[in-house]
Amino acid sequence: MPYIISRFGASWAAGTALPILGMQQPVGLGAVASTIVQLPGGNSWDSLGSAQTRPHSQVITIHGGYVAASAAALTTYIDAMRALVGVRSYLWATPDSGSTTRWRLARCLDVRATAKPGFPRWIGVDMDFELAAGGWNGAAHSESTALATGNDAIETTNAGNAIVTNAIITITAQTTAITELSFYVTGLLHWHYTGSITATKSLIVDCGTRKVTNDGTGDFANFVLQSDHADNDWLPIQSGVNSIQVERTGGGATSAVVLAYNDGWA
Repeated sequence: MPYIISRFGASWAAGTALPILGMQQPVGLGAVASTIVQLPGGNSWDSLGSAQTRPHSQVITIHGGYVAASAAALTTYIDAMRALVGVRSYLWATPDSGSTTRWRLARCLDVRATAKPGFPRWIGVDMDFELAAGGWNGAAHSESTALATGNDAIETTNAGNAIVTNAIITITAQTTAITELSFYVTGLLHWHYTGSITATKSLIVDCGTRKVTNDGTGDFANFVLQSDHADNDWLPIQSGVNSIQVERTGGGATSAVVLAYNDGWA
């Protein structure tokens, strides 16, 4: 079994246990939408070219059974399951019986329960969840790199098997203001920030929501994708080892960048 989807809630520890006795549940990532555009004359055009298409949202059904200690306990359990309908939270999956977890944002759409005469402590449950677009999220990263020389490399390893596109970058200036900033990976990405980051203040670049804030104030106007930026996303973190070059003008040697993301899993 690649993984078992077994809890739903804000965290693994606090999540509601799902019925997994005799379970049946999907273990795939979900389909992607076609990117082919049909053209006159029998021709076609791929709107994404060679770029990998990301999975769209999908509805899955988790089927399982539950055996309670008593008929009253069974009533309590199914009431808790029904209370999840409409709730938006996280589905938690364990690929190795629980020592590691992966999560995905989802909404519970429906809970259906089936009882059998003569089995007062058993119930079969089908639960429908709508999963948000994208893949599963694994181990969290929050990695700090000193911008000591003005031309430094962020080295990070995405231990998953899928590209991560929603990293959050926090750049903090020290000693003096950073007056220009550049991120690049040759042949893949290249962008500049041309505003000024005051000493001890931070610029936050959210690559998932495409939001740029300088000391809490929106500053997208000073964020510029360069002509050689070749990807649809701001900072795609590939599966495996990644090296991202950062150049700064101004700022002291203790200025730093923090890269935060989760390993990406299909």
